[in-house]
Amino acid sequence: MAVRILLYTTFLFGALMLFLIFKEPYTIRTIAQDGTLIPEIELFNAQNYQIKEGSIESVVQSQRVARYKDFDKLYTIHAGHKTKEGLRGLLRSDEGILKESVMHFKTNSHYIRDDGVSLEGEDIFYNLKSETLSSQKPFVFIQKQSKTLGDSFVYQMKEGTISATNIHSFIQNVGKK
Repeated sequence: MAVRILLYTTFLFGALMLFLIFKEPYTIRTIAQDGTLIPEIELFNAQNYQIKEGSIESVVQSQRVARYKDFDKLYTIHAGHKTKEGLRGLLRSDEGILKESVMHFKTNSHYIRDDGVSLEGEDIFYNLKSETLSSQKPFVFIQKQSKTLGDSFVYQMKEGTISATNIHSFIQNVGKK
């Protein structure tokens, strides 16, 4: 009797192993029936810290993150960082995509720094490696008494320098009368 149970168990185990060898592996469904992408992972109230030389260089907070195979989609983003001078900067946007170390802030993007420098625009790209903001869309750059409008820009966040094309600047002279 014991030999018979051992034989049945061995036969059942062998049949199961053959089934698993020839069965197609299970994959996560990535496209819904209506054609939209389905995220592999979803996170809520996510925070990402970038730490360099023992201190926190930047913090990215997002209300929702949808992780797909090749990119991450973030909603309601607050990205803070420190400049070389120790100033804090904050970039806010309604929606963004992180792909290959480039963060694409799509809509309603605003950057403000502790010393009053601010930048507003759409379709802003932040390169995480070179730490530059850039856009090929119209923008508004405000610094102390000046307001600059332009068609495109590249802003070096650590150095605080901006290069822009087709700009119109308005400078207020605040001084003694």
